[in-house]
Amino acid sequence: MKLTHAVLRELQSDGYNVLTSVNTVHDDNPTYMPEKVDDVWEWLEDLTVTPQSQPAILIIEDALNNILEKELIGAVWIERPWKRTV
Repeated sequence: MKLTHAVLRELQSDGYNVLTSVNTVHDDNPTYMPEKVDDVWEWLEDLTVTPQSQPAILIIEDALNNILEKELIGAVWIERPWKRTV
């Protein structure tokens, strides 16, 4: 599913707060998986990342507040069944 503010709001309403990817921050069209983590900032601190493999990670609240719709790139992998009201 294309990454949009509407999709992010829907995921957030379902309790998801992070999008993770096997793609790196340098990929032009990352594919994300929604995740639910207890404490986003603690989870980020615990990530082990090497400079060569910086994963594409998107904090849903941050994306909604700071990224314009036209600047969102990539797709979100949604498992079915998933309610889609957008």
